[in-house]
Amino acid sequence: MSDDYALSTGSSTAAERPGIGLYAERGLHAALKAAYAARPGARMEVPVAGKVVDVVLPGELVEVQTRNIGSISDKVLHLACVMPVRIVHPVVVETLIERIDPADDSLASARKAKTRRDFYSLFDELVRAPLVVASPNVRFDVVLVRVRELRIRDGKGSWRRKGDRVLSRDLAEIVSTTSLDTRADWLGLVPSSLPGPYDSATLGAALGIAAPRARKVLYTLARAGLLEEAGRSGRRKLYGPAGGVS
Repeated sequence: MSDDYALSTGSSTAAERPGIGLYAERGLHAALKAAYAARPGARMEVPVAGKVVDVVLPGELVEVQTRNIGSISDKVLHLACVMPVRIVHPVVVETLIERIDPADDSLASARKAKTRRDFYSLFDELVRAPLVVASPNVRFDVVLVRVRELRIRDGKGSWRRKGDRVLSRDLAEIVSTTSLDTRADWLGLVPSSLPGPYDSATLGAALGIAAPRARKVLYTLARAGLLEEAGRSGRRKLYGPAGGVS
């Protein structure tokens, strides 16, 4: 794993906040796409092999996907036959919720929302898209981010938000970027000190995550051909490196 694709971004203050109407043109996806498009030689929204690609870099295609990675699996695997593709997936680890007063667009309140998401939340998505993991010419950037969610209490939003309507979710800060470019990078997510075979409980304890999420990690890596089942421990499946994978 490497941090070769680490990025940075600025954040606006309340005084710099544009009118509500402008927020429709912003967002997390757009901000990340613009960050990668800032690289030398980059082009945005370019047709390649019959598909429109978010960012084309010299020697690499970039697709930013904030959710539902499975929906772009076929597209990515198709493009990977032409040249390397990097999937950029942000994981929101902190959300600052700002509520706007509908009377004058002023800031009425601000608070940080609790979240339990971390790097391994990636596998909540990949469990439904295992074929892109460690696939030839497919690379990943897992980007941990803080976002600013702008809401307005106009009664048109979800009852869960007490009528608040979400206007936008904008990138506030990139915390870190981890690149998974090779099969060794993906296998490196399993601690080398962990004796095999291992189950979801032992892997979860080693990674500091809950067993259900660790189960998704194991399932995904097995479907990708990096791990294989190695029996059972009670009701739990045991896993170890697949034959020939190092």
